[in-house]
Amino acid sequence: MLEMPTASAIERYLSLNTQQMKLTAANMANQNTDGYTRRTVSWGSGDTVSVGGAVSSTGVTATIVAQRDRVLLRSVQTATEADSASSARVAALNNLQALFAIGATGEDASGIGAAVSDFFNAATSLSATPNDGAARQSMLTAAQTLASVMNQTAAQITSQSSAMNQTIADSVTQVNTLAATVAALNKQISGLGTGEVSDALVDQRDLAVTHLAKLMDVNSIRNGDGSVSLALSNGIPLVNGSTALPLTTGTVNDSTQIFASSAAGGADVTAAIHGGSIGGSLQVRDSDIPAVMAQLDTLAGTLASAVNAQNILGTDAVGNTGGPIFSGSTAATLTVVATDANAIAASPDGSNAAAIGALQDTALMGGGTFAGAFSTMLSGLGTTAADATTGRAADAAVLTQTTTQMDAISGVSLDTEAANLTQFQRSYEAAAKVMSIVNELMAQAINLGTPTAVS
Repeated sequence: MLEMPTASAIERYLSLNTQQMKLTAANMANQNTDGYTRRTVSWGSGDTVSVGGAVSSTGVTATIVAQRDRVLLRSVQTATEADSASSARVAALNNLQALFAIGATGEDASGIGAAVSDFFNAATSLSATPNDGAARQSMLTAAQTLASVMNQTAAQITSQSSAMNQTIADSVTQVNTLAATVAALNKQISGLGTGEVSDALVDQRDLAVTHLAKLMDVNSIRNGDGSVSLALSNGIPLVNGSTALPLTTGTVNDSTQIFASSAAGGADVTAAIHGGSIGGSLQVRDSDIPAVMAQLDTLAGTLASAVNAQNILGTDAVGNTGGPIFSGSTAATLTVVATDANAIAASPDGSNAAAIGALQDTALMGGGTFAGAFSTMLSGLGTTAADATTGRAADAAVLTQTTTQMDAISGVSLDTEAANLTQFQRSYEAAAKVMSIVNELMAQAINLGTPTAVS
């Protein structure tokens, strides 16, 4: 015989159904809330009671559950670290490349290639008329231009490196702010049980960790009380439960270095940071830029040494033995020490000027010419930037993939929620109809079958 559900059971069902509709509405309202995790209801059976051999249940229980996947969340954070690092590196390399961009005339923006060529061509021209004052002045002017463009380019590269130092220092400040936020939320979470309030705090905490991942790579360890601890790749702590251990910065050899909190030992942790925008910036500042500067310095130093060595083998305009034309051994320090065009040792009979001009085609740069070495430097920089761009695309694809996977579990789909809302509403209407019928039958039974209106 089919049993009619009791009024109390139907009332409980209606109440639970109402809560489901409210929860679905809340999900829909928070679709665009950054860090929000979709909430669902987990059903469970209530306690059973045995009276006189009859067993009855107290009904069902409903628990609100945030749809989280810790493995996927960590994957998203790791992918975020890699994507932010490669993005920062590509942006910095593009700025570096811009200093040497090839224009419509085929010359690089720095002017170094043209300046090297113009200097040696001026020496070759002087060899034909070694006593021509104008030709001598042209060669001296070309030497000054060469030193000037070397200095300017070195200064621009140094300026970019200095700007990155400031960016790194500012980012460390942001890291400390986020670490403090994580620690504060940890304290609140560890003092609460599970539930809607705790879920909201966990959402905020996880979002703060993800934002931190955009700045640097950290290892996350979940504690038994629901809090998380964060540490650098070398194990030095950044957050211990409810305690944040802020990083500090300092200048070492004109570079911003990052240090652990004094409470964590105060060690230099710069080399332990590889991910996030800080990691990408550090790679360019400490590896990519020094590689370019080293090649420029070798070019400037080798050219100055070779020209000076050749100039002292000739005689100047008044018959004296020639002296150095250049001073300095790096792009930043290269200067012209010859203050008078007559100091150029073009003679005898212009042969020494011709020998200086011939240095242009001499393999003095590791088996290559000055122009060849400079071209190789530009090509290498271009390859580095291209490889970084390719890596950036791969990192972005991984981030998109992992984010999509997590959104499938934790994200809010308006279509799905709308369908659920319709289903719950119809279930509510059906249960309400049953409730109405039960009330009517109960009223008739109480009134011995006499039809009775039930409001």
